[in-house]
Amino acid sequence: MEKDPIKRALELRTTLIKGDKVLVADLKDTLQGRDTSKVVDLMPIVGTVNYPFRTKVNIKQLDPLASEEYGTEFFDVTKHTSEEIEAFTRQQEFDFPLWFKNDDNFNMKQVQHYNLPFILQVAGCNFHDGSASGGCTYCFVDNESNDGQPGKGKVFLGINETIDSMVSARKKIQSQYADVGFDMDLKVLRTSGGEPTIALDWILNTWREIGNRDLDYVGQMDSNLSTGRLVDDFERRGIFEPNTLEKLAKYPVKILTALKGVDNENIQNNVQSSTQLADQEYSLRKIVGAGFDIFPQMYNPNPETLPAYLERMDEIIENLSLRIHIGPLKAYGPTTKRLTLGAEKLGKDPTEFIDAQKKTWDSNYEKGCEVLDTYLRKRHGVGYKEVTRADVPVKLK
Repeated sequence: MEKDPIKRALELRTTLIKGDKVLVADLKDTLQGRDTSKVVDLMPIVGTVNYPFRTKVNIKQLDPLASEEYGTEFFDVTKHTSEEIEAFTRQQEFDFPLWFKNDDNFNMKQVQHYNLPFILQVAGCNFHDGSASGGCTYCFVDNESNDGQPGKGKVFLGINETIDSMVSARKKIQSQYADVGFDMDLKVLRTSGGEPTIALDWILNTWREIGNRDLDYVGQMDSNLSTGRLVDDFERRGIFEPNTLEKLAKYPVKILTALKGVDNENIQNNVQSSTQLADQEYSLRKIVGAGFDIFPQMYNPNPETLPAYLERMDEIIENLSLRIHIGPLKAYGPTTKRLTLGAEKLGKDPTEFIDAQKKTWDSNYEKGCEVLDTYLRKRHGVGYKEVTRADVPVKLK
């Protein structure tokens, strides 16, 4: 719990950026890479043997290949009305395709084009202290892909390499789905991690080049909501140009703002860092104030303190509670490995320790959804997931 997330971010800046390139995870030999390539293969930097790009089918039922692979019933958008498609998509764990509902080129009957993002992972997180058990307890990214150290399993990635690789992958994926009679485009570039805001200048310049090429891409960027003050500091030092967030917000980029906890003890236990709710709040204010469309994803909230948290945040950012989704947690391979190491440090049986942790996560998810639903009905007159998040206006009060 001792690691300060701002100091750690400053350390990571020295290893994550090299000239005009950013250090990203090469996924070809990772558990995460094997899991996420079940439907669409990992994709390389064009002309190399490095594979830092993956796709993730957010809603399996909207995808014929993913439906078959995962044994779910295929929801064929060609056989449903726009209203039915929207209602179905809104209820899923990941409603990501609907984030772009109000963008000029969005068509609900082609929602699948926004369901398969092209993802790269910045290879360092400031909640990760560099140890084998560091970072968020439930993170599905393995230690080696998240410690910020160049070497095996990492590659430095350039802006043009990123865009050229997405152009190439787009053609390949269109062809792959056309073979089964399905119309699929690749529209979404997602910068994940790790913590992308440490490389905010690289991301801004990437979108400038996308604009220069007049490509019809839209974007997603993740943030763990700990680095608002870091952005301020980097602008003062000249590492970032002035108003970097405001300049990036001019592009069609949505931000997944990860709410890692709802009280100080809750957030610190989840992320294994000395971060505070005040850091989360400041970062949220900064991102919303810059003009971004945000989509908060909450993980493992404390149900006892959640009502007070929702009340406070709605007083800071109008309608924030209507934008929140709560995500269920699963013990993926990297998660299990991290928890095993944590159990061994405490002298506990790993199997029993992991089982207890999973039960806590499941309970907090179920109770958290109930608390959020009750709160929304009382304050806003609607239940959880009864409105499309992109339709909810958010602004600083």
